Order: sequence, then structure tokens, then C-alpha cells
Amino acid sequence: MRPREVDLLARVLYEVVERRVSLDVAFKRVCGGRCARGLEERERLYQLCRRFVSDYVKLLCYLGGRRVSYRRLARLWLGGPLPDLEEPYCRLSTPRWLYERVSSLLGAVEAERVFRAFEERSWWLRVNTFRGSEEGVIRELESEGVEVEVHRELPYMVRVVRSPKPVRLLRAVREFRAVPQDVASAVAVEYLDIRPGDVVLDMCAAPGLKTSLISMLSGGEVRVVAVDVSLRRLLAAKHLLRRMGVPETSVNLVLADSTYINARSVDKVLLDAPCSNSGAIGKDPGVKATLTPGKVEYYRGTQLRLLTKALQLSDVVVYSVCSILPEEGEEVVTEVLKASTNLRVAPHRLARLCSPGYRGYPVSNSVCRMFPHTHLSDGFFIARLERVGS
Repeated sequence: MRPREVDLLARVLYEVVERRVSLDVAFKRVCGGRCARGLEERERLYQLCRRFVSDYVKLLCYLGGRRVSYRRLARLWLGGPLPDLEEPYCRLSTPRWLYERVSSLLGAVEAERVFRAFEERSWWLRVNTFRGSEEGVIRELESEGVEVEVHRELPYMVRVVRSPKPVRLLRAVREFRAVPQDVASAVAVEYLDIRPGDVVLDMCAAPGLKTSLISMLSGGEVRVVAVDVSLRRLLAAKHLLRRMGVPETSVNLVLADSTYINARSVDKVLLDAPCSNSGAIGKDPGVKATLTPGKVEYYRGTQLRLLTKALQLSDVVVYSVCSILPEEGEEVVTEVLKASTNLRVAPHRLARLCSPGYRGYPVSNSVCRMFPHTHLSDGFFIARLERVGS
């Protein structure tokens, strides 16, 4: 057991639990360029931190609620595999309330499949056709030894089956010909049915991946009003859009709180709302260490306000969240529908790529849910809302 690994694990877990940051942010803060002598060692240490943070709830179960230091937790974890634990939420290292909620919706067997699937991240790349053709970029990835699988419905989306190096270090990714983007995120944008000449409002736009896809799907022939409340994130989106080759004339970046914006002549709205990120556990296992029912309730209130505003600005709104909880999906949409007499959840041609919503809600058969164990994606909820007669 190396003292520096104990120190690294303890400090990363501290950042995740106490500072409420993602695993990636925590690792960058603690490691920076100092903890590894090369990219290979850095990747090994990152994966070590990922597994450790993912096992946080399991460690707490093993200790029976006893409070110990983060260093003690790191030494315990590095000392060898923990014994099998009886409670399923402990075995799956998932907060008890979250496991029980998902089990009540899907059943114990299906819930276990969901949380097991979160243990390994599925990597998807979106071919950026502003920088290269689908065929050319795929050939380039294969020339680097990457095994890919092209999505049967969305040919610009490819899943990385095997890669000889971390995805972020692939040449096509470093040069923005391919960008990491989850397939569920792409499906949410597809639900807009983009047409050249559309004016699209992206209400929570940063870091800009969905904004860039909206532009790409139209060949740059739409106008996207991309709004975000964070100046730092908006500047990062501006940088990303430029690096991806998105035509500057197709995107207007706006610093504002979308709850209070006013916009005229908007054809469609994309609201990829702030959420619990319970569907992104595969991407960030730190979510399991910090997610609480109170956090879900907070985001639910934000989602309701934003969706109500979106429907005041356009007759077509696509609402999505990276969440496996109905409190942020089916329940939000159902509540908005109750407040309007001329609103419906519209069917979509890509619904065949999705599972239906959770049973027992009026919108269950009209919305899209995607799961890591069935769609090799993040956990995602998508609904297209339309004004009747619009």
C-alpha cells in the first residue's frame, strides 16, 4: 500500500463529498500535473479513484455507520476486497433511498441491472461533420486501433467498443473531428426535428454540445439562441463552438437566467434542464456520494419553473433531464399538462429507440426513457411538448 495512493484517494473523496464536485473536477484539483509521471500512470490513478469513489456507500455499509477519516477509508479499501454484504443497496454501493426508489419502479432485478450497468461507462463519440465526414472520421478512429460500432439510426454517433488509449487522447477527439457525447443527449436534440431556417432557443446551453449538434444537423442553417446563467460556462461554450467549427453566424450566446428571459419568434425550445444527474452515475460515480432526496426536490422546482417559461416562448418544447427519477421526468411533465388545456406530449419517430416512461403516469406511453443496461447510454428522460392546433 503506497502512502501517496492513500493520500490521493482520501483527498479526492474529500473533494467529492465535502466540496460537492464531480470526480473529474476533484481529480484535477488533487492530481493536476503532479501525481503522475506520464499519461499511462495518470490514467491508472484516475481509474483507481473512480473505483474507490464508486465504492463509498459500500464502505460506509461495511463500517456500520461508524465515522472514520477519509484516509482510513482509503487504507481499508486498498487493503483488499470487502466481504459480500447482504443488503442489495450495499452490494451495489448505492444510497439506500435511491435503490429503493428505483426498485419500486422497475422491480429488484431490473434495478440491479441498472446500477450494475452504471459501474462501467459507455463511451459514445459524435462525428463532427463540420470538421470531417462520417466515413472519414470512422476510418481515422479505426486507424488508431479503435473498435467502434455505428448507431443504426444515428450514423453520426459511434460507440467505442475498445480503444488502445483513453478516448480523450485520440487524435480525432483532440482535433474536434469527434466529440464525446452520450447517445441519449443526441436523441434529445433529434426530438426537436430541426429544419433549416428554424430559430431554436437552447435554454441551458453550456457547455455547448447540444447547441453544436443543433447547428450541425441543419448544416449551420439555423439560428440558435444559446442561453446560460454562468459566465464561466458560457465562455467555455464559446471556445468549444469555435474549436468545433460551428458557424459563428448560427449561434447567439446570451448570459441570462432562462427563468426570466423574453424571446420573440422562437420556433422551438430545447430545455435540457439542471437535474440531479442520477442518470450520469456511470460518467460520475461521485453522484452516489452526494445525491439526496432534498437535492432532487430542489431541482424539481427549478425544472417546473423553466418548463413553464419555455412553454410561454414557443409552441414546441423538448424537455430532457439526465435523471432516472420520475420526480424530474414524468411528474414534472404531468404537472405542467394539468395547468394547460391545449398542451400534449407528442409522439416522435425516434420513440422506437426508447423505453416508455414509468408505469402509472398519464404520460407514460408518450415519453422517452433511456437506460444504461438497455440502451448503453446515460439514464435519460425526454418529452416533446406541443400546443394543440399550433
